[in-house]
Amino acid sequence: MKKAILVGLMAAAITGCSSMKSVEERKTYAQPSWYQDCAQAGTEGWFWWTKEFAYACGAGESIHAQAAEEQMYAIAMNNFAKRINSEVNSSTEINFDNDKKTTKTRISYQVKNTTIREHLNREVGQFTMNGRHYTFVRLKMPKAVFDQLITEAKSQKAQ
Repeated sequence: MKKAILVGLMAAAITGCSSMKSVEERKTYAQPSWYQDCAQAGTEGWFWWTKEFAYACGAGESIHAQAAEEQMYAIAMNNFAKRINSEVNSSTEINFDNDKKTTKTRISYQVKNTTIREHLNREVGQFTMNGRHYTFVRLKMPKAVFDQLITEAKSQKAQ
């Protein structure tokens, strides 16, 4: 009986591990090409079966895998929120004093609570290097939903 239980536990452990994927260990830093070229909007499909989408990308880095994943997701969601419902305050000041130029630039984003829904899928890339986890994500949302969220955000500001 003990042998049967032990064999059953070993089979369950082996089966569970067979569905695991290894994370690439790299010696140099790299980014997925879709992350480097992260478009804000685009069209997917062929001929008359095309659909428009809005995209947002984010990256995370940490010694903890879960922290890197949460960073990348939060940054991508924030990128959607900035485009849907943000205000930007930007100023540049240039001074000349005795023929010496000084420049000061200040940019601040204020993103109010923003509804984000229906991002359909996410493309994720990850690797480890020197004990750190690097994660990248591209979220995809139908363009019609994105435009509707912008309209809703504008109407809330008008109230």
